[in-house]
Amino acid sequence: MGEQDLGLRYWGRQRVTRRRALSGAVAGTAALGAIALVGCKSDKKTNGGGNGTVVPPTATINDGYQDGPGKPGGILKVRQAGALPSMNVFGPGILILAQGLTLGFTVFDHLWYVPTDTGVTELFLATKIEQPDDQGLELIVTIGDATFHDKEPANGRKVTAEDVVESFKRFKEEPPIGYSWLQDVMEDITVVDEKTLRITQRFPWAWVFTSSNAGSPIFTSILPKEILHDHDDLLLKDAIGSGHWNLQSHDNGANIKFRKFQQFRTYQNGKDITGQPYLNGVDFIFITDDNAGYAAFRAGETDTAGFTSRKQMEDTVTELGSKVVTGSDLSRDYLNLMLHMEPPFNDDRVRRAFNKLIDRDEAILLIEEGDGLKAAPIPPAHKRYQLPENDPDLVDYWTTDVAGAKQLLEAAAFDFDREYEIKHSNRATDSQLAQVLKEQLGRGGVKVKLTQEDLVKWFTQTLNQHQFQMTCFQHLPYEDVDLPLRFYMGADTSSGRPANFMDYQDADVDAAVLAAAQELDEEARVEKVLEAQRVIMRKSAPMFNVLSAINFGGRYDYVKGSVTGRGSYGLFNRTTWLDDDTRRQEA
Repeated sequence: MGEQDLGLRYWGRQRVTRRRALSGAVAGTAALGAIALVGCKSDKKTNGGGNGTVVPPTATINDGYQDGPGKPGGILKVRQAGALPSMNVFGPGILILAQGLTLGFTVFDHLWYVPTDTGVTELFLATKIEQPDDQGLELIVTIGDATFHDKEPANGRKVTAEDVVESFKRFKEEPPIGYSWLQDVMEDITVVDEKTLRITQRFPWAWVFTSSNAGSPIFTSILPKEILHDHDDLLLKDAIGSGHWNLQSHDNGANIKFRKFQQFRTYQNGKDITGQPYLNGVDFIFITDDNAGYAAFRAGETDTAGFTSRKQMEDTVTELGSKVVTGSDLSRDYLNLMLHMEPPFNDDRVRRAFNKLIDRDEAILLIEEGDGLKAAPIPPAHKRYQLPENDPDLVDYWTTDVAGAKQLLEAAAFDFDREYEIKHSNRATDSQLAQVLKEQLGRGGVKVKLTQEDLVKWFTQTLNQHQFQMTCFQHLPYEDVDLPLRFYMGADTSSGRPANFMDYQDADVDAAVLAAAQELDEEARVEKVLEAQRVIMRKSAPMFNVLSAINFGGRYDYVKGSVTGRGSYGLFNRTTWLDDDTRRQEA
């Protein structure tokens, strides 16, 4: 199978030349970012703007209502850079990311979602959550009225608590990737009555509502119970949910067409949302070539675009003027170097030395043309959980010290004659990061061999099966700080929890990460997240985060009602509308 067959272009942001990374909560497919119209983004996170002006990164938040009442109608046209492998959101493994995220933000509904800006739970299908005990070990969830899409075998019937319960249980059947809320924290989920369900947890879990847990855009998608088992043929070709978009058609995963679900629920978080989504639909236009995708935007054939760089954004403004709105925002995704826990990397002196050879400032200049920030164990976009820049552990983590690194390697009897391999995918960003790391490690006398692999092979074998000495890549833009921390947690034979990608095991790291996750007091939890990062850095845990980029994107001025500054919450795209009479009349 090739990259397109598995839809793994999802793992590549649609950049014309220098960067290809993950974007929004959905990697790749510029289409999904564009669906959301988070500001002026398509596959970039942007903050909005106006009159063709270039806007710097900002904390400005648009809630979707800033442009006045939405006008119904019209089809949003967005680029689709890679075909989805199928419509099936159940396994195997992490290969369901592409379709799981695409359909999770469109076809399927969820109980709730937690925007990154507030951290406050936004109720979707759920209308009430009760927590009878102080530790949050039990959740009683009441759902409102909703119906499934009018497709067999659901045929537009009502959504019940049993559908929610059985959907959660079906996702729980899939093997987890490391520590998982469904497998490791949730004790049980049961039906109380048609409109009520009960979730019980094994122990307190502060992150329970977030997108890495019971608010996952993939693993808490609600499907009709009839199709959860023994309907593989249907799941491969179609998707049936109760979300705001109905999957109308696709060409083997390409040129996907979503259409408004006219019976979508009329409430959200206590508000009346009757009439949403305002658009009639979204058309994905399959364009694999990046230059062709950019040309399609400039020609008005698509409504949104992601830009290669600040300069390309500025050039677009020069060309199109007030027709476009452009902006920029700090990405939540981040570049990293992973070391596999085998000799010599099981020696913490070697790991520490390798981190000391990384020059993050130089990497930002070479890879992002200066438009980026250095990354700690928690990416910099999660501002509340950032250590102060004068924190001694962070200063040490970020300090490049070639002479000191050589001393550490010599003390560890490091074999300078041996060649060490960095495997990386053929994504441009991953390849460029590998080249930069090879040069920087070489300054310490480390001989590095680069092995570029097809994205599918790298993803399924090298990363997923831990078959590497070293590997480097750009992580997904995780919505909360829980998952970036959990990547450092080791295996647990008693529970069957699998090992992390590095096969790294450290009891102190596990304890620090779990201490933060189980701290229900918010202020105390922030401090424990900071401390967990310190422990990770002191231990030279073998995933060294390098940087996060600043992204640039644009949309045509007639695209209104964007939701910005709220992370992937904007991907639900219920308030976007077209301020153009001709376009609104399109069926």
